[in-house]
Amino acid sequence: MAPKKRIEESEEEVLDSQAESSTSFISDISNNSNSSNKRLRLNDEGESVVPLFTGEIARQPEDGYLYGSIVRVQLKNFVTYDFVEFFPGPNLNMIVGPNGTGKSTIVCAIALGLGWNTSLLGRAKEISDFIKHGADIAEIEIELKCPEKNVVINRKIKKENNSTPWKINGQKATHREVNKRIAELNIQVDNLCQFLPQDKVNEFAQLSPSELLIQTQKAVGERNLIEYHQKLIKLREEEKSLLMSSKADREQMENLEKRNSVLERDVMRFQQREAILKNVRLFEMKIPYARYSVAKDEYTEAKKEYQSAHAHYNSLIQENEPVKHRREELEKAEKTSSLERKNLYDQYVKTTRQIELCANKLEQMKQIRLLKRDEKERNKRIARLQAEIAELESIVNGPPPAIDTSGIQRRLEQVDNRIRELRNSVDELQLKQEEHVDVRNNFLLQRENFIKELRQIVDVTERRLRSIQQIDHATFQGYQWVQTNKSSFRKEVLLPWLTINIRDMQYVDVIESALNMGTIKTFVCQTKEDYQTLTREVVDRLRIRINVVCFDHKQMNDFYPPVPSGQLRDYGFDCYVLDQIEGPEAVLIAICQMSGIHSIPIAKNDIDHRLVESSRKFKNYFVGDTLFKISWSRYGQKLAQSMTSRIKPASLLRDSIDVEQKQQLEHRLRNIDLKLEEVERVLRDFNEEESTSRREFDELRGRRENLVEERRKAQAALKNFERQKLTLETTKVNLQNELSKPSSTIDNGQKLKQELRQIARKRAQLFLEYKETLDEGIKLFSTRNLAALKHYQITAEIHALVRETQEKDDSVREARRLFTIADTLLKERKEKAKKLYEIAENAIKDLSDEEKVEFQELTKGMSLDELEEALANEKAKADLHYATNPQVIQQYNERLAEIRNLKSRVESLDTRLAELSSEMKTTRENWEPKLNQLVTQISQRFSESFERIGCAGEVRISTHEDYDKWGIEILVRFRDNEQLHVLTAQRQSGGERSVSTIMYLMSLQELAKAPFRVVDEINQGMDPRNERLVHSQMVETACRPNTSQYFLITPKLLPDLEYHDRMKILCINNGEWIPEKIDYKGYIQNKIQSKGT
Repeated sequence: MAPKKRIEESEEEVLDSQAESSTSFISDISNNSNSSNKRLRLNDEGESVVPLFTGEIARQPEDGYLYGSIVRVQLKNFVTYDFVEFFPGPNLNMIVGPNGTGKSTIVCAIALGLGWNTSLLGRAKEISDFIKHGADIAEIEIELKCPEKNVVINRKIKKENNSTPWKINGQKATHREVNKRIAELNIQVDNLCQFLPQDKVNEFAQLSPSELLIQTQKAVGERNLIEYHQKLIKLREEEKSLLMSSKADREQMENLEKRNSVLERDVMRFQQREAILKNVRLFEMKIPYARYSVAKDEYTEAKKEYQSAHAHYNSLIQENEPVKHRREELEKAEKTSSLERKNLYDQYVKTTRQIELCANKLEQMKQIRLLKRDEKERNKRIARLQAEIAELESIVNGPPPAIDTSGIQRRLEQVDNRIRELRNSVDELQLKQEEHVDVRNNFLLQRENFIKELRQIVDVTERRLRSIQQIDHATFQGYQWVQTNKSSFRKEVLLPWLTINIRDMQYVDVIESALNMGTIKTFVCQTKEDYQTLTREVVDRLRIRINVVCFDHKQMNDFYPPVPSGQLRDYGFDCYVLDQIEGPEAVLIAICQMSGIHSIPIAKNDIDHRLVESSRKFKNYFVGDTLFKISWSRYGQKLAQSMTSRIKPASLLRDSIDVEQKQQLEHRLRNIDLKLEEVERVLRDFNEEESTSRREFDELRGRRENLVEERRKAQAALKNFERQKLTLETTKVNLQNELSKPSSTIDNGQKLKQELRQIARKRAQLFLEYKETLDEGIKLFSTRNLAALKHYQITAEIHALVRETQEKDDSVREARRLFTIADTLLKERKEKAKKLYEIAENAIKDLSDEEKVEFQELTKGMSLDELEEALANEKAKADLHYATNPQVIQQYNERLAEIRNLKSRVESLDTRLAELSSEMKTTRENWEPKLNQLVTQISQRFSESFERIGCAGEVRISTHEDYDKWGIEILVRFRDNEQLHVLTAQRQSGGERSVSTIMYLMSLQELAKAPFRVVDEINQGMDPRNERLVHSQMVETACRPNTSQYFLITPKLLPDLEYHDRMKILCINNGEWIPEKIDYKGYIQNKIQSKGT
């Protein structure tokens, strides 16, 4: 049930929606009666109410507020407040109220409302965590005093998207614009000297002297004071770095010079030998040029010979040109004559063939002789056939050869039967093999699929590693170094980011939020030696910023949950965060030690939060997507305070391995491998059996071939006998055919005679045609002979002309031969000169311009022989100087170059150091006097404040050669028998530290450049005497004219404290039992009367 609270209202209007809800009420009490009358008014029922702020506050220019002071604060739905508005005074404001009523909430509102983030407060991280439970939007409005018109800064906080829109004087603004406006008013909420929240009080007491100096300069020093200090720190850091570099460079330079001095004699000999070798190289480079020069002269001479031979050859060609022309004419006439002769010869041949045809027809009568010749041939064939028959009958009439092949056939059948058996056996084996091969292929396919699935699961590590490289490069570099140097460690170095796995991915957001980034990227060493190795090599030597831990003294049994896992259900929880994480034991120990996940429970559904709070077992727990943090007050009833924050979606551990699926796949893969081994064994047996059968099959096939050959040889004689019988029958048939042919010589002769009688009449005609054709042939023969004579004449003339020009042709051929030789020689010498030129150019292409000049001067005017002689002399000189190890010279030159670089660098460093020294001197002269003056003023006020409470105090500057180690030391003495001692958290008590802190802050009050200060519960832990004295000092200091505004938050006050007209007391009445309306006027009158009595 939400507490009932009072709301401020005006006479004219009441907040419509907020008035009906539970609200807060802050009353102000001032010793200034006029101010009180203005603040408090009575309604019709006689009750006092605070008027609602309705616009610009009417204040006189002399109202006492410094520019930047807070004149009004209004909160809506902020932490414990539904609605509240109050008006601080210009000087000391004391905000009082019991614990848990929301005093520190006002401090949070001032800090957040003026643009600072939640980290300043040391409380919740998310801004949305400051929204009151049950609301969606919170609002902070702060009015600041300004010269012309006050500045009203409004900030809304939205839970939906964690956004915070800003307004300045009702107009939308950006966070940067707000910060700029705040800075213009010199408000420094992040300075503990100006703004000291409750959770930062101990932090202020633990400030180092150097940190206190920085904060003090920001709070009360001139603006350029801190700038001078920061500049000196930066310059000193640079000076130290340069001094170290200069010292190292000088030492290195001296070391190198000493080492090089030992090698100077060898270097001198080496340089002398190098000079000789350089001349050798120059002579060797010049020799190709000399050879090229000789080749070039030879080429010029060959060119002249070529030109002479070419001119002689052309002159002979011109002299032979008329004879050549006459020869061409004769050769053309010879071709024409030859063609005519050929045509006449073809006609003559054709005529001759016609004459032969007629002659053949006349020779037909001679066929009778041919018939008689055929009859003689027939008689010869008959005699031959008869002789062959007689010979064959002598062979066939004898007995046939006796052959028994039954034994061979029987053995052959046995071999064939065994071959068939083997074939059947091999076929069966092949079928079985094919079946098992199919089974093996099926297993291999399944195995490949399992491996792919397993690789996809295991690939999570690779994806996480890529995320490390993108998100945190330093951690990635550290991991790479660890992987490269595994042998340097006794045990494996583990990285939670890569080694932990989430059992149930529905909890991934919770787990990542519980572990946080720092824990996930921490390297876990399992031995102290490995821890020292990793930090020494990576952190110290390589300067890679990584987190490294080692908890080898811890075991998992050391981490007890607040409630046994079996009893978590009683509180509505499902499990602990640790229950959902698996990984190496060393990693689990580390994350339990760093993040306490063994004591953080998780619930998917809503739980009874009151039961959890009342149990006081759990400080942190997760419900759904919300983190709950419980803290208990250290005062009074030690009530519980719960803070909630929405967890962000996971991004680092989103990729995780399904362990159950991975185990199933690995089990299936092992079974597949076993089955594959069995199938492979069976296939090997089948292959061996098949090989044995095939060897036997090859042996049987050889035996069968031998048996078949043996049977063939046995049957060959019988086949030959049968063939002779068949040949005898064929020969007899041929003899019978010859004998049966009739003798037709007489008949054919009679037939021819009849035919001759029939053509006798044509014979006379044929003779006439023959005579005409013969005459034509004689005429053609005569014409052909004339053409041949003409051709022979032309040919003879050509031969005579050839003989006549033979001597000239020989001269031309000789000239051509000489020309060809000259041309070939010219090309050879040109190619030779070209190659020698390329060699010479390549030899000097890498020479510098200076070396080329030296090259020309050294070899100027020397012939090839002189160069070769000089080269031999220089080589002989080089042989007299023994060769120095080139590595020694290389080391000498490298050191010499390094010495030059070091000298140049040292000179640059010295120049820069001189500049730095001058700049630091100037800056220090501007800074130190002002700082001494400031600290002297602070020390004077601090000492006076301590003297008033019967103690002693002093503030002084502690100097150091490093400006970042300059600091402010607070020295205090609380007892007469003591000396002044530096204020530390170890020597003084908590109350003494509080007194010292408030006194120091009050010493800054009059010097402050800030318009207001906030101190939260600084008086806690003081004894009544010190608290009363400190309060008196605070009232005196803070209520002086023209001092900055002061806020003191405290849960309690001593009675009868000293008050001042300029101080204001803001009482927080915020709780479950506050009545709706309070008669403050009557309450005050009653208190006055009770004191009067």
